[in-house]
Amino acid sequence: MDAFNKSTNSIEIVIGITIIKNSNDTESRLDTYLNIYSGEDSDELNIENIAQSCLSVELGYIPYKLLHTYLVIWNEDELVSKEVVFIISGNDNQVHAYKESSDDHNYKEIEIHEYFPEFTKTPSPVIWIDIYYHKNFSERVTAFGCECGYVKMFKVDVKNKVLEYNFCTRFGNYISKVCIVPDKNSPKNCDIINKIRRTEGDKEEEVKLNLIVVNTILPPVIFHDILKYGLSNYSTLPKMESIGIMTCCEVNDIDFDGEKEIIMGTNTQEIILYKKDSNNTWWLEELKLVTAPVLGIKYVDMTGDGVRDLAILSMNGVQVLQHDHNFLQKVLNEKIEILTLPDISGLKVD
Repeated sequence: MDAFNKSTNSIEIVIGITIIKNSNDTESRLDTYLNIYSGEDSDELNIENIAQSCLSVELGYIPYKLLHTYLVIWNEDELVSKEVVFIISGNDNQVHAYKESSDDHNYKEIEIHEYFPEFTKTPSPVIWIDIYYHKNFSERVTAFGCECGYVKMFKVDVKNKVLEYNFCTRFGNYISKVCIVPDKNSPKNCDIINKIRRTEGDKEEEVKLNLIVVNTILPPVIFHDILKYGLSNYSTLPKMESIGIMTCCEVNDIDFDGEKEIIMGTNTQEIILYKKDSNNTWWLEELKLVTAPVLGIKYVDMTGDGVRDLAILSMNGVQVLQHDHNFLQKVLNEKIEILTLPDISGLKVD
């Protein structure tokens, strides 16, 4: 399942779900579909109304990974369009793209190699894909991991629709997730303070991207600054022998210290927190047990109070971990103190 907001100024939810079911014919084959549901922001926005607006696209393969990304079109140096499309990997060792038709508003498969030249035939089904745009959508970094342990990373010139370079490696076991992470910490002060301190001569730093690869047997691997070093500069995260198969990963600043943490889930009912020290060395900070094997983790605002929660998808359902209110109040007071201007009423002007 995957979902996105199609509108830039309102709520227009689009939900994609891949479905596999037994065929009604005598050959006992499987029928596969991409069901697409949509709904706009209104008083009647609910699951029942969304389910009534279903578009069904028949697939000719068994789907593995469903996600969405931007289909970006350039005309020389002008960005012409930026549209959200569905990307699906299948058991045919290929990746497919589906775009909404402007004529009848149905979703149809497009020639993926024309817009995404990095998606060629792979040695085994693709399990996970991550796509990162930067430089005003003129460049794209794509990484994917396959069932056989094959991992590949590409840099794409989006304007000219050509590959600039690619790197690959093989782990020899199942890839649970690949994740492209900007090597940029959350601001320790508020953005407004950073903007005040920035001078006109300052330039934005070149983005540094790291690639995290989670696999089933070996410890997770971080490939550092992949735009510069490819897959040659890497380190591994520490892993205890008692920890089972790592199934998922989330990267975010969950303790508001300005440094991103890495959170892993396992099939042995564990949530693992990794932190980085001043020497850029990662260590295992905390291990927490949950009620069932973990299938996914997402750091998102579940309650609408403006503070993100840690949503854990397990075999028993969804469990939501919230921040302690006293801790949040302390962090908020520190941010307010940073924003508070000094008292200059007692100063004298010569």
